Amino acid sequence: MVTVIDFITELVTSAIDLIVIFVTEVALRDPLAFVSFLFGALFVGGASAVLGYLALGALGYEFGIGDPARKARFEGPPEQQ
Repeated sequence: MVTVIDFITELVTSAIDLIVIFVTEVALRDPLAFVSFLFGALFVGGASAVLGYLALGALGYEFGIGDPARKARFEGPPEQQ
């Protein structure tokens, strides 16, 4: 049976091997493939960053962080003079 540590070790090792194989066998032989890879990584990374930002904002909103209306709901209406 594979342990969690073995799985994580194999995953990290495979990711490093993938990078080495890509750089040595693909990027150095075809510069256009390397540029395409970089732009693809940029688009995926940017989309992931935006999704993470929105998810953290929604989670913060659920806990009342950054919700100006929440303070008004618990304090009641403003006093009139």
